[in-house]
This record gives sequence, C-alpha cells and structure tokens, in this order.
Amino acid sequence: MTVHGLAAGRRPRLALPPALRTPRGRTGAALVLLVVLLGLLGPLLLDADPYQQGRDALAGPTWDHPLGTDEVGRDLLARALAGVRTELLVCLLAVPAAAFLGTLLGLLGGLNRLLGELVQRLFDLLLGLHGLLLGLALALLVRPGLGTVVATIVLSALPSFGRQARAALLGQLARDHVVAARVLGVPRGRVLRRHVLPNVVDATTALLAVAMAHAVKIEGGLSVLGLGVQPPAPALGSMINAGSKYLFLQPGYALAPVALLGLLVFGLTLLADSFNRERLR
Repeated sequence: MTVHGLAAGRRPRLALPPALRTPRGRTGAALVLLVVLLGLLGPLLLDADPYQQGRDALAGPTWDHPLGTDEVGRDLLARALAGVRTELLVCLLAVPAAAFLGTLLGLLGGLNRLLGELVQRLFDLLLGLHGLLLGLALALLVRPGLGTVVATIVLSALPSFGRQARAALLGQLARDHVVAARVLGVPRGRVLRRHVLPNVVDATTALLAVAMAHAVKIEGGLSVLGLGVQPPAPALGSMINAGSKYLFLQPGYALAPVALLGLLVFGLTLLADSFNRERLR
C-alpha cells in the first residue's frame, strides 16, 4: 500500500478547541467533567434513594451510607449527587435561554438606534440589581422554587450576552471589508450572516462558561437562603443551609455539597478564563 493510501486510510483526529489545549483549560474541563459524571452516574453508583427517609437520623458514615444520613435518615451522598443534577438542570435551562434572549436583544439594539436605547436602559437596570437581590424580589412576588431560580439567572446573565453581542456587531460593521461589501450593494442579511454573526457566536461562546459559573453561584446562594429549589427536592445550596446546623455532629452534611459546588465553580471559572484568553489573542 502506498504512503498516500495509508494517509488516506487514517481517520481524522478530533481537534480540540485551542482553549482546551492549555493546562488551565484542561484542568477546568477535567474538574467540570468529574462533577458532571458524579452527578449523572449517581443512580448507577448508589442504590440509595435521595428521597427515602430512614430510622437512622444523622448517622455517621457506614458501608451503606458513605457520608452518613441527614436529620430524617436520607442518604447524604445520594442527595449530594442528586443536587449536582439539579445544578446541571438549572444551568441547561437558564444559560441557553439567557444567551439566546440576550444575543437577540443585543443584535436588534445594534441595528436600530431607538430600540438600542431602550435595550441599553433595560440592561442598565438589570445590571444594577445583584443576582441574589433580584432572586429575593422574584421569590417575594411569585414564590421560591426552580422557576424563580431559572428566571433570576436568565435576567442576571442576559445583559452580559446582550452587550457582548451588540459590541461585536458594531465592531464588525465598522470593519473595512464589511463597509466595502455594503458599499458594493451586498444585501444586509448576507453581510450579517457571513461577516458579523460568526464573530458574535465566538464572543457568545466565551461567555457561556462565565454564565454557567454565575448560574451555579446564584442557585447555591438562593438555596442557602431558602429561596431556591425547595425541599424535599435535593439541591446543594439547601443541603449547605440545613447541614450548617449539624456541622460538628455530621460534618459531611454541609461539607460534601460545599466541595462539589467549589469544584464545579472553580472548573467553570478556569474554562471561562481559558476561552477569554484564547479569544483575546
């Protein structure tokens, strides 16, 4: 077989994004993947039901309950891993919605001056409200729960995506090749599709990891305050809130969700930093 034939027979390697080839990016991806796998594989790794109450309240670690049990006898490890799945659900619901709505508003605001002013004022209003304060207001107006957490994250992250999209749009519209294309009569939709949107997508991708980390922190903070996901549904923040009362008697109650939250936020922060560094090169 010829060398050309050997080369043609090789399967192309899957190319990783440049940000994931750096030590920072790989470390962040490994931490996030570890926590995600623990959460997703939890039902396969454990026989315990995170909702099942038992007689042994606040029992220490055993073979059946590696982290012990909570105040009503539920397995702490099963609930912590179920709490990871709650975090993933919140992120997958809220962050894509914030990215889509924010990018859409940012692009529309960049194409129309009057609409742009209205959108900017909306972004300024949302940026002036801290995520936890916004969540507190929504919880008082509606009710605490998963829907309130998702809405809080969407409203908190929306301005970042919108401003990023608007800045990318205006920056691309001012470039020489885009101006030349418009002067030559290239349709506006084609100019946006070929020259502007790819740059907007790149900028939005770099923000996703930042928004994910922000979403995890907001959900954890609201649940710690009792305004997030409501019991008996497992959530890492609510476990920290409940476990803090038994820190010396049952340290795993609060420390396990703290560790999982910390690893997830740290990994997402490393990923966000890696993507931002690569984009700014």
